[in-house]
Amino acid sequence: MGMHQGSCYCGNITVTVKTPEGGKEPFTVTVPRECDCGYCTMHGAAWASTPDAVLEIEIQNEAAINLFEQGSDSARFWLCQRCGVVPAVTCDIGGHRKGAVNANCMIERAAFPSARKSSPKELSAQDKKDRWSSLWIDKVVIKDCWDVGL
Repeated sequence: MGMHQGSCYCGNITVTVKTPEGGKEPFTVTVPRECDCGYCTMHGAAWASTPDAVLEIEIQNEAAINLFEQGSDSARFWLCQRCGVVPAVTCDIGGHRKGAVNANCMIERAAFPSARKSSPKELSAQDKKDRWSSLWIDKVVIKDCWDVGL
């Protein structure tokens, strides 16, 4: 199994992407998507994901995170209140949590190809979920974190 790690700047929110061993390509060849919404643009986010991976999100200090919803209130951005960095985004689709990581927060960030522009802000909430359902990491595990019901 391939392991790819990253975090917010201060390390309060860490992310680990586990990819299947013997997969076609390493996770770092995934072309990140640079969303054109105001929130992602202002945070410099470039979202990377591959459906067959597992995303683990681990929180060190639960009081210093914010799950921020914006736009269609579909996606939840994992924002560190200490350093202001957003290393992950999740969405519950049909009772199943999916997610993506900010490639700019990954240790191997230089190995990723240049991000390509993506424009989901004009899509309906359902169209966004349909798109994310096919692109985002299929299994998300929240470690050492309280259950916020989101």
